[in-house]
Amino acid sequence: MAKKAKFSVNGYFKDLMGWFKLMKRREELIASGDPSKIDTSDYPMELSKQLHPGLMKAVIVEVKEETPSTRTFTFKAAEGYRLPFFYAGQYISVKFCINGNWVTRPFSISSAPMEADRDGILQITLRKKPGGYVTDYVWNNWKAGTEVQFDGAFGDNYWSSIRDAEHVVAIAGGSGVTAYRSIAKDMADTGRPKKLTILYGSRNQDDIIFYEELNQIAAASEGAIEVFHILSEPKEGWMGETGFISADVIKKLVPNWDKVSYFISGPQAMYHFLDKEFAAMNIRKKFIRKEEYGEIDDITKYDIYPKGNEDKTFKIKVVFGKDERIIDAKATDTVVVSLEKAGIAPDSHCRSGACGFCRSLLLEGEVWQRSQSDGVRAADKDMGYFHPCSAYPMSDLTIEVCSRL
Repeated sequence: MAKKAKFSVNGYFKDLMGWFKLMKRREELIASGDPSKIDTSDYPMELSKQLHPGLMKAVIVEVKEETPSTRTFTFKAAEGYRLPFFYAGQYISVKFCINGNWVTRPFSISSAPMEADRDGILQITLRKKPGGYVTDYVWNNWKAGTEVQFDGAFGDNYWSSIRDAEHVVAIAGGSGVTAYRSIAKDMADTGRPKKLTILYGSRNQDDIIFYEELNQIAAASEGAIEVFHILSEPKEGWMGETGFISADVIKKLVPNWDKVSYFISGPQAMYHFLDKEFAAMNIRKKFIRKEEYGEIDDITKYDIYPKGNEDKTFKIKVVFGKDERIIDAKATDTVVVSLEKAGIAPDSHCRSGACGFCRSLLLEGEVWQRSQSDGVRAADKDMGYFHPCSAYPMSDLTIEVCSRL
């Protein structure tokens, strides 16, 4: 956690009058001709560096099996580094070197901010994806003592009094519940939000992550936290809700469903299903917050993907300053994936078109991306910029990137 700043905000008029005093004091110091009396410390910059330190390193101190396919990794800051400041619900971007190529993946923080401050730990909880490029690497290589590089924290999937209701309904699927474990634990420390209802969809009882822990947190909250499990393929004897988290299920479990904020975190299919359910409920988009879920597993499954390009491969001329490289790019791979396969590692965190860190200039050619993941600002579009992490090549391209080749 960041240290307290050496300056404070005293109120509008006091700070305004302080500015006039500052100018007078500055004139006196200049007139004295003594530079040693001038305080050259840049307190805002010091605070900025504390809050946004850039690439960090941590060491894994514990690996815990949550389910047969899920593990929680506990980090402590490596020597010379510290853990990031974060809000409950945010994510970090982990940097991997796999087979000589650098790639990044976003993972929600599953621990609470108070645990970083009090115990010096940060946790992420990963579910192993069959054939997953990164999770296979993690399962084979991450153990106690392993050093990990990451950046963050990022994302806006956290509670804010300015935009969100006092009652949050957090809808989770699979490992998407990790962010809401962080929020639930943080409520015990901050009391914010006032009420949290977690609707957690899993396939069966064996797939539920944090089952006992979440129930214990809810029991100790005196009604502030509720947890409902909804199973799509329950085993015999299950007495809870079944099926999918539909509009009917939401209305049944959340009596004031039209007066809450909705947070969503889970697999891509759940997002698309809930889009239709929320539309039927007439829930305004301002009351819906979605955690970025990373890249789409198979873009060709979506009807909106341009047909006829599935088997095509294009050439991308990648420019950085005076350096140029030409690489191959599949039409079904995002541009950033093609860059990483070629050993070029652009600065990419969300991998969903939202954060803007991989922002690059499209000099020639055509790219396609879903409107839901088009996080490029209108002014940037006018200037030719795009986000490679959510864009697919539709022709040969020439692009200018912000990373060395």
